[in-house]
Amino acid sequence: MLTDDQLASLDEAWTPARAAGVIGTASIDTLVEHTVWFARAVCSSFSAEFDEFQGCIVDVGTGAGLPGVILAALLPYAELRLLDASERRLDHARRASRALGVADRVDIVHGRGDELAHDIGWRGIHDVAVARLLGDPAETVEQLAPLVRPGGVIVIAAAESATDQWDALPVAELPTSAVSWSNSPVGRFALVDVLAPVPPPFPRRERKRRQAPLF
Repeated sequence: MLTDDQLASLDEAWTPARAAGVIGTASIDTLVEHTVWFARAVCSSFSAEFDEFQGCIVDVGTGAGLPGVILAALLPYAELRLLDASERRLDHARRASRALGVADRVDIVHGRGDELAHDIGWRGIHDVAVARLLGDPAETVEQLAPLVRPGGVIVIAAAESATDQWDALPVAELPTSAVSWSNSPVGRFALVDVLAPVPPPFPRRERKRRQAPLF
């Protein structure tokens, strides 16, 4: 868990992000509590405690650093890659990572997940891919699965209204498992295992994904 000093530092670091409307109005305590359950969902996939997990996590669409910056503080031996298409939002993530003292384990990158997923330095190498507000289930899985190694997992904070869509997995086009659910007092988390390397065409371009979603 985060110390009182870390909570205060994070609250101060994210004050500009809150003023800019990047992280909403939820309190720091609420954001941390949600990420604690996020971390539990991640670790459950590897039967690991917080201080045992040593994998590499990519947070796609991280914005100001949610959940990635807090995950880095909760999982002291994890490596984090935080990715977002907005450089302005990533400035807030950098500020937060310094405030929590995790900048040495957090790589903050400006770019698009659907583009970097075709890059050898990103494709199929992460143990876990996470996201909070990336898109609908079909969009999310198609973008994240190519980033994850076989045997790794996608963990998503899922809206209750999207349950039926998540339950439509697996699909023939992607080597993923059916969804499993991690329930918590702060919401549901969808967990999808990546079973094999994702075929090269995926993820498709955004227009194609919108025109012909996988499920």
